[in-house]
Parts: sequence; C-alpha cells; structure tokens
Amino acid sequence: MPQSKRHPETRRQMQWQSQSQSQRQRGLQTLVIFRRSLIYQTKEFFQNSTLHGVRYIAETGRPIGEKFMWFCFTSIGAVTALVIIMSLWEKFQTNPTITGLDTDFHNQNVVFPTTVVCPEAAFDDDKSYQAVFKTLANYDEAQAQMYSPFLRLLTSLNFENIRDAKVLSQSIPPNLLEANTIRQWAFEGPISCESTFVSCKYRDEEIPCCDHFEPIYTEHGFCYAFNSRFKSTSTEDVKTGAPHDLYETDKKWALFFVPNSTSRIFIFSNEEYFGSDFNAQIDWSETQLVEVRISKKNTYTTDDARQLSIGQRKCIFSDEVKLNYFPDAYTFSSCMKQCRMNKAIKLCKCNPPFYKPIANVPMCMVKDFDCLDEFKANITNIKDCLQCELSCSKTVFNIDKLIKIVDRPESTGVLVEFLTWPIIRYKREVLFGWVDLLVSFGGIASLFLGFSLLSGVEIIYYFTLRACCMVYKNRQDLYEIEERIRQEPPPLIDLGLSLRSHSRPCVGDAPTSAVLKVRPAVETATTHQRKNEKDYSNNTKNYYNTPKVWPDHGYAGNRKNPWTTYDHSQYMP
Repeated sequence: MPQSKRHPETRRQMQWQSQSQSQRQRGLQTLVIFRRSLIYQTKEFFQNSTLHGVRYIAETGRPIGEKFMWFCFTSIGAVTALVIIMSLWEKFQTNPTITGLDTDFHNQNVVFPTTVVCPEAAFDDDKSYQAVFKTLANYDEAQAQMYSPFLRLLTSLNFENIRDAKVLSQSIPPNLLEANTIRQWAFEGPISCESTFVSCKYRDEEIPCCDHFEPIYTEHGFCYAFNSRFKSTSTEDVKTGAPHDLYETDKKWALFFVPNSTSRIFIFSNEEYFGSDFNAQIDWSETQLVEVRISKKNTYTTDDARQLSIGQRKCIFSDEVKLNYFPDAYTFSSCMKQCRMNKAIKLCKCNPPFYKPIANVPMCMVKDFDCLDEFKANITNIKDCLQCELSCSKTVFNIDKLIKIVDRPESTGVLVEFLTWPIIRYKREVLFGWVDLLVSFGGIASLFLGFSLLSGVEIIYYFTLRACCMVYKNRQDLYEIEERIRQEPPPLIDLGLSLRSHSRPCVGDAPTSAVLKVRPAVETATTHQRKNEKDYSNNTKNYYNTPKVWPDHGYAGNRKNPWTTYDHSQYMP
C-alpha cells in the first residue's frame, strides 16, 4: 500500500519536472528567436532608416573602407550632436531665466518697510517686580528681589543667553514656574509702548505711536514693530491688518520717531517675518539724530516661470509651497524660521518660547533649557535649511545714506525716508523654456543626423513592436533561419593575395558568409588583344633600356678610334 501511494506522487513530480523543463526550453527558444528577430530588424532599420549615412553602413556589396568611412562620419555627427545637446540641457537646468528692468513704476504698490525697534532693556523694572512679588514670591520682598532677574531676562531670551536663564531659574521652586508657560512669564514684565516711544510722525503727520507700533516677541527679545505682519501675545502670534502704503502724491515718504532709550532698529520688507536671520542696521542712543535714506528694489517673476522647477528658477512663488506654521504666504524668512522650529521640536521635543506657539506642541519649560543650550548650534545652523529658496517676489530696502548727528541734543530721533520715489523694478522671466529646449534639440539632431521625433518613434517601433510581432507571426521562418545559420559551416580562410570582389557572386560559387572570390574570366578577342598590347609595351620598354649599337655591315675588323671617331649610337633612344 505505501508503495502504491508513492507511485502517483512520483508521477506527478516527474510530470511537473518535465513541464518545467519544457517551459524552460520554450522560453529559451523564444529568447533565441527574439534575438534573431532583433538582428533582422536591425539590418532592416539600417537599410531603410532616414538617418543620414546609416544605410551605407549595412548596405550589401559596399567596400569595407566605405562602410568604415560612413561609420566614422555618423559617429562624429552623433557625438557632436550629443555634446551640444548636453550643453543646452545644462543651460536649461542652471540658467533658464533672465532678470531685466521694468520701468512701469506707476502701477506698482509701494509699501512702507517694516521698522522694528528693540530696546536694549526690554523689561519694565517695576512691572516685573510686581508680577514676581504677587505670584512667585507670594508677597515676600526678599524672594521677589531674588526671582525678578529671571523674569527680566525672559524679555530678551534667545539661544545665546538661555544658559543664563537656566542658572537664574534654579533659585525658583519648579512647582511655582510650572503654573505658567515661559512665554506667559515673559509677557509679565516687558516694557510698555508708552515707555518705549516719545513721539511719532508718518508722512509728516503726527500719529499715536502705540496705535501703529505692535509688540512682537522673537529671538531678538521683546520689540515693537511698525507695519509688521503680526503681533505677539502670551498665547499666539496674531496677524495684523493691511500694511501702510505710500503714494507718489504724499507730502513726505518718511517715518519719524523718537525712542525713549537706547535701541536697535531693523528695516526690512513687510513681506518677511522678523527673526534671528535679520541684523540691526542702526544702533541708536539717546543723544543722536539718525537720518536714514533708503531705496527700494523689488524683483518679481512672471507666471510663465511656473513651467520651470524650483531648482531651475531658484525661487518659490508665494502660493506654491504651503508652510505648516506660516500658511498665509511663502517667504524666505518664514521658511527659515519654520526650519529652526522643526529642528528644536525634533531635538528637544518642545517649541522654544520666543517662537510662534503651535497647537499640539508643548512649549519649552525651564527643564528643557539644557537641551536647547546643547543643540543651539544645530538649531541655528542655516546649512540644514537648504530647502528654503528665495521668494519669487522679493523686496529689499538698501540704505543709501546714513547720517548721524550727535551735537544737537535738542533734536533727537530716527528718520526713515525714501531717497527717491521707487521707479525701477526687476522682472525675472523665462529665457529658455521647454519649447525652446525642444526646438534646439530638434534643430541640432536634424542638422547632424537628420533625426526627428518620428525617427525616435521609428526606432522604438522597429525594436519593440515589429520585433515582437515577427516572433509570433513568423516564428517558423525564424526557426528555419536560426537552424540554417547553425548548420552552415564556417567560411574558409584564404591567406592568398588573390583579388576579392564585394559585388554580386559569380556563377558556381557556394554561398557562404565569407567574401566571394573572383573567378578568372574567359579569354576573348578583346582580352587577347589587350594581352598582346601589354607584351608589346614591355618589349618596347626593354628596347629602350638596352644599349644600342649601329650594325657593322661587314666592317667589324676596323676598330674605331674613340678619340677621332664619333659614336653616334649614344644619341639613339
């Protein structure tokens, strides 16, 4: 019984092995005839192709020297076309745009630059003391004196002084600090707007300073900004209203304000978000009158540049990339700021208090200051934010004149004014787009090779569809061709110096793959006559090359005197 059970299993295994072997053999046969089909289609393509010079390479009967000559010409043309095409492709990838001047200044909207004033002492001494006295110190004056320096430092907290903040916080019980976030503690004692400014003027008209200067909290500490995109609160950054515009008919294109203490002043475009990647242009002290004459340079990009990639045009449209934390519009500064936030959240699992609060992300507490101080070099490293490209619409304000007057203490303040009305813009547009690239490729390929798009389709057709169809429709013919080539004996190698012909084969020769020999032709009257003429020519040459002597005519005994007798035979040819 066990042996009887094994027989069907053995048979099935043998059948399966035989089927697999037969399938493998059929697969190998299909590959062999497909190879033969490709060889045949290659010959057909070379003979019927419209590419210049290709048909002479595979044409039957052509001398080998002529085939090699056309192969060299075709190869040189292909290499030259490839080199030029690669240079055009590099130009398309690296420099496809051009920036030129646009003098249509009447239609442009001139927005006054954002002006940020950061006091050197960003805290209010009395205000911070009262906040600590009522909360952390629990109405204990000694503890309030001890705790208040920590609250003052929070108003100017950044990566550089975060270690100092950690040291000052060690005297405060942690359970008391955890009652609020660090950002909320920072908003307990900042300097007020009324204590920051004395007076303000915009377009030569008096304005209330605190109605136009909004509080912001960034890596530069607690500041006040004119014409800013956002304002800061203890829980979020709130978007502000419409920016302040300027008109050509305004009496004065300027902002004048008088700070109340030593301050750092930043001037930049309203499109940008203020952060650590901005540097102060003015360091103002209480006895100075600073006049700043600025000029505006705006660069915008036409919409046809959207056909290019970001790497090609090297800028990003405002609606092209949506940032997670600044979704309103893309700018370079907002991208850099988000990059630093992402690194801080990734490394320390919290968001620093001087950044924009984020939902579902905890704000960093005092216990996280060690981590922020340890990784501050990684967080602020701009090389990790290479994905941030410039905005396609970018405005830069340059300081053309900076005048500081210190000998007039009765007139102090800061004047930010346009030197001239902006009349120039820069326009970035496409110089070399996809259509230009296609036309250039087609012209070069057609000039050197006679290649076109249909030629490419023809190549694909010959070596894919046509080759496969031949395998399935003419399978038997391919089998016969392959078998005949296998059975054909190798050609004989003749080391003689007999002439060989590349023309049609002679009658009676066996068809082999070797070059056919030329049989001697049957002698006819014409060939016999040519042979006689050749022999006569040889005899004549011999006649000219042998010495000539006049006949003696029976006077051989008379010897000539070489000194008195002339040898006329030397003049004979």
